[in-house]
Order: sequence, then structure tokens, then C-alpha cells
Amino acid sequence: MIMNAEQMEKKRIARWGKVAPYGESFIESRLPGFNKNLYKIINKGVLENKGVAPAIEGEHRFGVSLIEIPPGQGANLHSHETEEVFFPLNGKMIVFWGDDAQHQVELNQWDCFSVPIGLMRGFKNPNEHTLVVYSIVGGTDQEVGKIAWHPNVLKLAEETGLIFDKDGFLANKN
Repeated sequence: MIMNAEQMEKKRIARWGKVAPYGESFIESRLPGFNKNLYKIINKGVLENKGVAPAIEGEHRFGVSLIEIPPGQGANLHSHETEEVFFPLNGKMIVFWGDDAQHQVELNQWDCFSVPIGLMRGFKNPNEHTLVVYSIVGGTDQEVGKIAWHPNVLKLAEETGLIFDKDGFLANKN
């Protein structure tokens, strides 16, 4: 099917500034040190917030996100059932992994890190400015499944009142 420019603009283009970030996207959202803005461009992927809709809808075999990470912030230990790729676009990024985060590497701007399936990992912004990361996750929304969080993350999240509902989406404890 051939689309005209108006149709393409409406269905296949995500204009920066018109895509809004999602606040509480993950179970770790209320934990100190794990603040970030997530912009879902293609596919909902592994998000745990039921209300998230990607900027470009439709059937895709991958997900694309942009992540804005303030200085010193990041993502806590978790794993996915699919591949994930990170590209820090405007600075350095620290990626750590292992059940106790005992391994780490520092990525430079435009470096690429392809995370193996099932690897418990997280990341931080070591810069003095907000880091923007381009992220690709394999699979469709139905194939990707949920994030597996480190047990300590789940315990700390519950202490903030953030839990999963019966369907695996974010909910308030009370």
C-alpha cells in the first residue's frame, strides 16, 4: 500500500516534541536513583504501565525507545526475554550486570551494547548532563513478555507502594 505524505505523517512519523514521556513506566519508578523519561516510539514492548501507547502504532517485530536519563540516574537490575540494544547518543553510559551488579563497562557516545537475553543488568548516567539513549528491543509486544526484576528491586518498590496488579501492570499497593 502506498501512502501519501499526509497519511505517512499521521501513521509512520514520530515528531520529536510531540511524543510525551511516560512517568511511572516501571516498578522501579519511585526508587531513588532510577528516575528517567521513556519515550516509546515503536511498540509498547516491555513497559509495565497499562496506559502507554507508542507514537508509531502498528505491527512491528521490534521496539524503539528514547530514554532521557538525568545525571546519576538510570535503571535498576532487571532482565528481558528478548534482545536489547543501547546506543548512548550524547555522552557516556555505565552498564552493569550480574546478580550483584559485579560487572560493569563504560560506553562512550555512539558505542553499541547488545545485551544477551536473560542477563540481569542495569545502567547509569555518569555525565553532568542529561543522557539520551536510543534503545531497540526485539520481538512484538506479545512476544516480549514482562521484565524480570531483581528480588531486591521488587521489595524496595513495594515499600514505596508500587506493586503489580493481577495482570502484571503497575498498581498502587493500597
